[in-house]
Amino acid sequence: MAVILAFVACVLIWGSTWYGIEFQLGVVPKEWSVVYRFALAAFLLQGWCWIKGMRASFGKRGHIAAAGTGTMLFGLNYLLVYAGTEYLTSGLVAVAFSMLSLMNILSARVFLKVPIHLPVLAAAALGVTGLALVFGHEVANFSLADQTMIGLAFCIGGTTVASFGNTVAASETAKSFPILPFTALGLFYSTGFNTAVALASGQPILFDPSAPYVISLIFLAVLGTVVAFTVYLWLIAQIGVARAGYIAVVMPLVALTISTIYEGFTWSTASLVGLLLIIVGNAMMVRFKAGNPAARAAAE
Repeated sequence: MAVILAFVACVLIWGSTWYGIEFQLGVVPKEWSVVYRFALAAFLLQGWCWIKGMRASFGKRGHIAAAGTGTMLFGLNYLLVYAGTEYLTSGLVAVAFSMLSLMNILSARVFLKVPIHLPVLAAAALGVTGLALVFGHEVANFSLADQTMIGLAFCIGGTTVASFGNTVAASETAKSFPILPFTALGLFYSTGFNTAVALASGQPILFDPSAPYVISLIFLAVLGTVVAFTVYLWLIAQIGVARAGYIAVVMPLVALTISTIYEGFTWSTASLVGLLLIIVGNAMMVRFKAGNPAARAAAE
């Protein structure tokens, strides 16, 4: 039950952050908005660890694991996907990022020697196909003749980096440390990386004191980062990086639900079929995990 609740929590939080990010765009360059988000998250989580007396001695290997997780999962991944959104519609970005479920399976096999289970691979493929049907109109309008190819390259690059970050977080080194101090350290490394990128970009250091920007920043830092990433890293340790990656398929549906209510998104027959495929894929993931002792052992 805890695993299901953690999965649902990540889906609901990250699915709604897509809407929250819209309030971050405009006055403040996206590079600095990313810095503010992860810096605030790092200080809040580290403060919580200090209050609760959570300490950890990381050593060289621990710092390398935290730096890898932070720079890839909390840093470069976001910067590449944000860059891709300048060329692609949100639907295409969602479809491209849903490939994380497949990439996690491959990276876990290559780097962690986790066997590829056909039911998990089939479920991921069903999910990606279903999401492509949900955004069928935008996928059909994709063309290699314009700059959308640049956006696709950015998004696939970001997805690949996120997969590598997931793999580092799923390593035995990363899992040997308490999850909250490890996540806090990773967030500090990501803050340093993101700050260096923001300075190198030449974008002016700006801040928007308006209520929408500040409230969305707090939401993204607290729920979208501290809570969601902590739960997600715990989830990786419980069910493995391959199955946890299916969150990338399901969370755009939350964004679509919000869009349906506030932005008038219309569900077509194809999108409903796609939704059904995603649900079937999700059921396959859950059923395989619950009924396969070898899968449980591989995740531990």
